[in-house]
Amino acid sequence: MKNCISVNIGCSGFSYRDWIGVFYPQGLNSSDFITFYEKFFNIVEINYSFYSMPNSSTMENFVNKTKRLKFAVKAYRIFTHNRKYSRSDRDKFLKSCEPLLESERFIAFLFQFPQSFYYSLENMEYIKRLSESFEGYPKVLEVRSRSFARAEFFEEVESLGFSLVNIDAPKVKGIIVGPWKSIGEINYIRLHGRNAEKWFNSEDSYERYDYLYSTEEITWIGNKIKRLCSGKETYVFFNNHYRGKSLLNALQLKEFFGEKVKIPAALKGLFSTTLWE
Repeated sequence: MKNCISVNIGCSGFSYRDWIGVFYPQGLNSSDFITFYEKFFNIVEINYSFYSMPNSSTMENFVNKTKRLKFAVKAYRIFTHNRKYSRSDRDKFLKSCEPLLESERFIAFLFQFPQSFYYSLENMEYIKRLSESFEGYPKVLEVRSRSFARAEFFEEVESLGFSLVNIDAPKVKGIIVGPWKSIGEINYIRLHGRNAEKWFNSEDSYERYDYLYSTEEITWIGNKIKRLCSGKETYVFFNNHYRGKSLLNALQLKEFFGEKVKIPAALKGLFSTTLWE
């Protein structure tokens, strides 16, 4: 087992309506969700910033509402899906994130590309442009296309100042899983579930993340993380968020790493109690 400085475990996103009554108490004001979340986790991935340009007042509120929570921020989709951003777009995005960047609780920017983004000279040039645009900021890169599973790409990622995201996802055609390599200054892991049936065939986007990892799968993932550590700070985010499944699995993985966890009764009761026997 490679030495781990620390393994930090949390969720991708924290503000989901279907977590109310399962994790968040009924009647809890949505502005207090993040404070409640911090009682259980020390890291969170901010995801709303992918769907719309974030604003600094929201980011400042995240900092002010918490004491120890660390934040990763998913980059606005203009940088990863549209890929036609201007310098002013970059400046606006960075300005909106200033409260987090200045808080000393910022983990990294997450640049998550779609599966249609494949390995090519042109796309590597685009990744290089992103690296230059966000030079000096910690940043991680998630690619979905299996075409990136090559040694030269891993070397290029590190040389451009990115850490590579290791992902767990269904083993379906064309998608990269893993690659379970420690590339960059930190280890960053995203666990999307293994719902192969709905990965390409879902009416609503949440359906592909409707998956609960079994205790055996959590043990497998935990052992993978142990072998990955390489003396680096390690961040693990569960994205199988439907009905709080990410919460339960994140707490389960915390137990695997020897942490004492407290499980909300409603969350524990929603799923099979055999998970915790």
